[in-house]
Amino acid sequence: MKKYFFIFFLVVSAQNVFSQGGIRVDNLPDWEAEKYIKPLSTYFGTYFNSGTYHSADVPDLFGFRFSIVGMLTLIPESQRTFTADPKVDGGNGISETATVFGNKGNYYLSNSGFVIYPSGLGLKSIPLGIYQISGSLFGTELMLRYFPTVKFGDLKAGLFGFGLKHEISRYFPLLPLDVSVQLLYNTLLLENKTNDPSDYVKFNSKNFAFNLHASKTFGLLIVYSGLQYESSVLDLSYYFKDPDGVYPSLAGKVYDISVDGDNHFRLTLGSALKLSFFVLSVDANITSQTTFTGGMSFEF
Repeated sequence: MKKYFFIFFLVVSAQNVFSQGGIRVDNLPDWEAEKYIKPLSTYFGTYFNSGTYHSADVPDLFGFRFSIVGMLTLIPESQRTFTADPKVDGGNGISETATVFGNKGNYYLSNSGFVIYPSGLGLKSIPLGIYQISGSLFGTELMLRYFPTVKFGDLKAGLFGFGLKHEISRYFPLLPLDVSVQLLYNTLLLENKTNDPSDYVKFNSKNFAFNLHASKTFGLLIVYSGLQYESSVLDLSYYFKDPDGVYPSLAGKVYDISVDGDNHFRLTLGSALKLSFFVLSVDANITSQTTFTGGMSFEF
């Protein structure tokens, strides 16, 4: 079941990126592609750095947890458009156009004719999920997220992530809260490579986070909160087709750009209900793209 869940996630992600109606970075010069794709870099960072804890308590001896986490990420209006800058004669009549999450792309009349910017996916929110496995020993927990790099026709996709967490409140027995620190790193690869070199696109998302979180248990109820610093970068390689013939000196080449996401700090507020080996959790993450998570965990 886990395998098919993640195959579905990777295939859907890759198809959205590379399909004819998906993310058309191949229509944009590199300085415009960076602005078009920036909210996606932010989203990957938001997604991978969410749902990583529901308690700061780490077992003193041995612990194991398997979790399935669902997430709903809200895309703000400010990240659904960007200010176009075509840098050509006659290109001054365009201002706002769609990012990867926006709706219809804008257009302008240049000295070479009409130039059309690509549309986005038309998304205001993104529901998605992930699974993770955690094991702990002597107050330190290792969390893993993994799917091997595999090919689906012309598409290649893979994922790896880990989290390392340590409970620091174990050194302060009189502290009324459980307190832990956690380090996170996740990477996602999506690549489309066919016999036609003009179809080449590759996305490699790398995401880092460090947090301090605390929790308090009241019987079956766990209340938790955390502050997190995070960053994300999306390395993009793509073939620039220049379908409107505006940049003949730039067309027909593969460009490599690195796009930083707007991921910096987040505040997490949540609660969990622990019923023996079964835990239900919900939390809100206040960051550049507000995200709500709901998790189911089996742990002992």
